[in-house]
Amino acid sequence: MTTRQTVIGVKGPEHAITYPEALTLHTTHAARLTDEDRVRGTLTPGRWADLTVGGRDPATTTGAELRDLKPVHSFVGGVVVTL
Repeated sequence: MTTRQTVIGVKGPEHAITYPEALTLHTTHAARLTDEDRVRGTLTPGRWADLTVGGRDPATTTGAELRDLKPVHSFVGGVVVTL
């Protein structure tokens, strides 16, 4: 989304979005889309803690590196999930 890179090259680079926009789409907007925004989408007390931790900071990782970023830990409802 931030680079518009596809397997056949960059498509529609003028439609690229920023990292904060991509993060919002994958968190708060995704929760709203599934009608779960009362319990998911943000790390807020009282909500389920669903998150994935990568080996690097995705906000400072290049597009190619981001594609290959592997999760180190995942949490669903605040509980560690074995990868």
